[in-house]
Amino acid sequence: MLVFGKQKLVFLALPKTGTSALEHALADHASVVFRKQPNLKHIPGYRYHRYMKPFLGKCGLTDLETVCVIRHPVDWLGSWYRYRARPAKIGSSNYTGDISFEEFVSAYCDDEHQTICKIGNPARFMGDGKDGFGVDHVFRYEQMPLLVAFFEDRLGTSLALEQRNVSPKMPLTLPDDLRRRLEDTHPAMFEIWENAAR
Repeated sequence: MLVFGKQKLVFLALPKTGTSALEHALADHASVVFRKQPNLKHIPGYRYHRYMKPFLGKCGLTDLETVCVIRHPVDWLGSWYRYRARPAKIGSSNYTGDISFEEFVSAYCDDEHQTICKIGNPARFMGDGKDGFGVDHVFRYEQMPLLVAFFEDRLGTSLALEQRNVSPKMPLTLPDDLRRRLEDTHPAMFEIWENAAR
């Protein structure tokens, strides 16, 4: 999470959406930077609204707008799958190198809290903790230049993104019936991504 006090912006870093590259490009312009530890770097919207927003308000930072990136759900799941298939993850309880992408997505549809696919949910991440939506500006990962332009305009500077924390390449496809099942079990993820188009 990055807080830009002067610009009244808070960047909520949803994992596997280019957050490491964005953090690297934006950190020097931020008033507050939460990084390194995943539970600090990736503070979800519902936790921000419950704890961080009141705290920042007491520090004089009010009327803050939130910004977040969402990736197409299939691509987002694919990034997690590839990340956990790395040799460094062999032996861990969430290693995915010995299952197919289809099995991974099927497990996520069955119960996203299973260890093998416990990766959170973008719709829940962007919630306000009160059954509402908690993000003011949502950008598609696939339209990253628009997010960069947004930050350049708000920060009054030019930015350059460098690829970081890239998962290994591998072919990832889903049969139509499994894709429909994913859409049926997690419609909010697809809805947010659709609505984020610019």
